[in-house]
Amino acid sequence: MTTFIGMIAAVIGFGISWYIRTKQQSNTPLMCPRRSPCETVINSPQAKTLGFSNTSLGMLYYAIVFFLFTYYGTGYGVQLILLVVTTIGFLFSLYLVGVQHFKIKQWCVWCLGSAVASTILFVSALTIFF
Repeated sequence: MTTFIGMIAAVIGFGISWYIRTKQQSNTPLMCPRRSPCETVINSPQAKTLGFSNTSLGMLYYAIVFFLFTYYGTGYGVQLILLVVTTIGFLFSLYLVGVQHFKIKQWCVWCLGSAVASTILFVSALTIFF
């Protein structure tokens, strides 16, 4: 069951990242729930890390994690990689939430949804590993 939850969270996270990325590329506004200032967040200088858009990094992360959850039963090594990757993703999500709060001082509901998906993935990986 934990694997299924992890796979669903990865699909949701990928979908959120893909939605934001396609809106960025087409230069069209996001449909932001609760009238949150998503545009301010996704167009900020902090929307890129090491020259890559956070949404592209998110799509890559969620795709990798999905496949790791698919193959987690193949051995301890895959489980360890899954735990390491989801830990990095979780910590990066915490950092980005902190950036929204302390630096940008705006909240993007889509970005927070991605952070929740990343948290679920981390907890799922912990459950599998331990």
